[in-house]
This record gives sequence, structure tokens and C-alpha cells, in this order.
Amino acid sequence: MTEHVLAMNDQELPFHPARAALLVIDMTNDFLAEGAPYECADGRALLPHINRLIGLARAKGLPVVCTTQVHHPGGADLGMVRHLHPLTGSGKALVEGTEGVELHPELDFDPATDEFLVKRRYSAFYGTDLENYLRRRRIDSVIITGVATHSCCEATARDALFRDFAVYFVSDATATVGLSDAGWGSFTAEEVHRFALTDIAHFLGRVGTTDELAALLG
Repeated sequence: MTEHVLAMNDQELPFHPARAALLVIDMTNDFLAEGAPYECADGRALLPHINRLIGLARAKGLPVVCTTQVHHPGGADLGMVRHLHPLTGSGKALVEGTEGVELHPELDFDPATDEFLVKRRYSAFYGTDLENYLRRRRIDSVIITGVATHSCCEATARDALFRDFAVYFVSDATATVGLSDAGWGSFTAEEVHRFALTDIAHFLGRVGTTDELAALLG
């Protein structure tokens, strides 16, 4: 049996740099700090790339939106998250009012110009005002950066596609963690990241590096 392999040229996918917004997903202490509950060590290495893109976006007058996933201290808004993520479900991570849900101090966030978005689920679109925020500014393209590649970043990209925003997913400004064996083998962070990027390139939007995006932004 011959395996059919999808092929595509993502340069043909629409992306409008002048009508784009930069989304910085969950670059917060609970994901980036050393010893954090959901530490993504590779995420800390993204900071120079993301800060560079933030500077480029500001220079072009493009919106910058930084997100944090937060849950009420009593857990009333957890839903299925309670069962899927025991650390969050037990109140050990992503708790409203704690330092863990604050943006990492090395992230170039400016409250005077940038938007700070609180979300309750993986996607930055789910249950938030993000879509309205972008529509009001005539934005039709989104740039995805942050953590984690295969979960919150991918979920945001998927929801963007479903709302007909063009997606540009930045390969070296996103990162993830390895996955333990759940019955089909374990996977390193690099393997998870590479597969997620490939899947996104086939089904959700364009994938490119910080340098490639910088060239598009001019």
C-alpha cells in the first residue's frame, strides 16, 4: 500500500502584512519561569524572537495582543480542564491573582500600546472579545507566536482559520514540550514541534521563520 502524502505551497496562501495582528500566546511565568508548573524551557528562548516581532509590529502600527490563561481560585470556570490538567484543577497553576499568570518580565509588553487578553481555554478566540477587537481594526490576518505550539498556539490558529483570518505561524517564535506515552509512544519537544508545524502548514496557514516574516513586514 502506497501512502499518500499531501503537498502544498504555503506561499500561495493569503496573508496581508498591513492588515495583520501579532498574537503572543501565554508567555507567562507559569509556562516560562524555571521550575514553573508547566515549564516550557524552549519557550524562554523565544523571547528575543518575539520581542523583535513586537518591535516590528509597533513600528508598522499593527496591534499586539498578549494572552494569559487564567482560572478563578475556586475553579468554577475549569470545566473539562479540571480533568485534563490536574495541576490547574488542583489550583497549583494558572490561578487568577497569582504571579504565575503574569507575563514574563523579559517580554516587551507595553500596557500603553499593547492589548492584554485573559482567556479561559486554549484558544485566544474562545469566550473572549478577540474577534471583535480585530474586526474593529480591519484586521484579516494573524501572526501566531508563543507557547505551546501544539496546544494553545495551534488552537488559536485553528479558531482563526474558522473565522476566516489568514494565519501566519512563526516556527522559531513558538515552542512546546515533550509528551509522555499515552499508549502510542512518547515524543520529544522537537518531535511534537515539528509535527505540529507540518500539520499547521497543511491545514491551517502559512508557516515561516522570524526572518521570513520580518521581510514580509518590510
